[in-house]
Amino acid sequence: MAKNRPTEEKLDELRESFDYNDRDGDGRIQLEEFSAMLDELDSEMSPREVEVGFKDIDTNDDGLIDFDEFVAWWTED
Repeated sequence: MAKNRPTEEKLDELRESFDYNDRDGDGRIQLEEFSAMLDELDSEMSPREVEVGFKDIDTNDDGLIDFDEFVAWWTED
């Protein structure tokens, strides 16, 4: 069964959140930016947990989270 694609409205919300957390505007979220995002969400994760979570989201293993990976993370079941 194919995954349901997010609505355009949801994609717009995710794009806004992604762009906000992409502090340097390079179109990708780095580990430091991801950590700052989690701090703002009061995640209370250890640095090791943040690193593990980041690596789980970075499915292409390039050391960065791109928009498609961000969308997949926020919309996974």
